[in-house]
Amino acid sequence: MIQRIQSLYLLIVLILCIVCMCLPVGRFVAQNGDIAAVLNNLTVKAGEQVSYTSWALFLELLLVCILTFFTIFTYKKRMRQIRMTVFSSILLIGWYVTYGAFIYILGDQLDASFKPTLSAAFPLVALILNWLAIRAIGADEFLVRSLDRIR
Repeated sequence: MIQRIQSLYLLIVLILCIVCMCLPVGRFVAQNGDIAAVLNNLTVKAGEQVSYTSWALFLELLLVCILTFFTIFTYKKRMRQIRMTVFSSILLIGWYVTYGAFIYILGDQLDASFKPTLSAAFPLVALILNWLAIRAIGADEFLVRSLDRIR
């Protein structure tokens, strides 16, 4: 199971999403250079105030983590594994849409510019690894079907 390359890709996706859930994904910087707020996947910290308005980012990554975990263990059903990985990729794209919406809305409210952190790129890397996993799973499925035709 884990010796298959697509399982390694999916394991790295799982690790990247867990790390992204734990780290801040950006900072809002005021005109004078002070940090106005820090955007996490679950909270927005503006000074001493903590707001849970960005819970949707956390929920999307949590769903990706759960889905990826179960995808790793469905290695005997390759077509289901492909569908689950495609759905995980759609959720990662949705994370970026939600991320952009939060940047736009909170940037207007705080009147500050936004600076993303490195952890904001982890879902993009996970999306690329999902695509590589889909290709590897498809190659396995093609190989199995070609061996069935030979018999």
